[in-house]
Amino acid sequence: MAQPHTNGGYAFQPMRIQVRPGSKAERLYYHGAALPGQQWPMPKAIAPGIDPSPLDDLLFHGGKVVPQMEFQNVYLGGEPSWVEQDIASIDTAIELAMQDKRLNNVVSQYFPHKAIDCSMRESFILDESKPSSVDESQVHETVISLFDSGLIRKSDLDSCIFNLILPSGTSLKLDGASSLAGLGGYHGSVHIRRGKTKVTLYYSANVYSQLLANGKENGIAVFDRPWKNVVGTLYHEINEFRTDADVNDAISENNNDFLGWTSRDGKEVGDQPIFKAGEEGNLNLVFKEVQATTRKKRIPVQFLYSNVVHGAEGPIDKPHT
Repeated sequence: MAQPHTNGGYAFQPMRIQVRPGSKAERLYYHGAALPGQQWPMPKAIAPGIDPSPLDDLLFHGGKVVPQMEFQNVYLGGEPSWVEQDIASIDTAIELAMQDKRLNNVVSQYFPHKAIDCSMRESFILDESKPSSVDESQVHETVISLFDSGLIRKSDLDSCIFNLILPSGTSLKLDGASSLAGLGGYHGSVHIRRGKTKVTLYYSANVYSQLLANGKENGIAVFDRPWKNVVGTLYHEINEFRTDADVNDAISENNNDFLGWTSRDGKEVGDQPIFKAGEEGNLNLVFKEVQATTRKKRIPVQFLYSNVVHGAEGPIDKPHT
């Protein structure tokens, strides 16, 4: 099996994070994005005048995808860290987004001949002290503790992602990246054994993205309200779980076969739209509030990559065929 290449000390690996263009987090991860095993060949030439964006199209590698899924939001930091209306706004918007027919019409291209569905488990606030920062080892400890303590339902774990949502002011870390330098969130999985049973817990970690009082940006603050930024990150991470659930195993095992849908260089369904918008200097091109199909309410989301249009695509009336 091919050994992973390195870039400035960091191993090339698939993307599984949301980062701001031009940030330190982008430099650490986006420019080092690659598949962990054998590389997919690039075309030898691009015909003159042809837009090269089709090279960003997602390829199916045969790994796990989750057309029928659940998610549960877990708010970190204890009740004093949260405003009730923020939680209500986040929960309502992300449930609407994940069940919205016109948004799902875009995503359905990655699930040929399969119906897609997404249900939300009841969210809750974790009773704990507010952390100043959270890294991935702490994310693992938290989701394992949720399982062992019975705070999360233990059925259908193979199709459920637990979204850990950080409170205002708490920074998120991953290896050398930080939400104070462009990191918005990431998703992954952790394997544990309980008796003779192997359990896999899927998670995402999501920043309460905002401009801090000291003028620094924590996460990716694009919308006019921090809770909307949270929803945009959640939409990104949940859909990447949906289309590429076992990316952590691909990285740890150095094996492309674990991957679901990624581009030739390891980017997931939410990645390319952010960077293309960053090249244009306007993230609002892909972070937008869209009209919900079933309610008179606008939903803040981040547009996802569509193979059909070779770029970011918003809600559409009919699924691609």
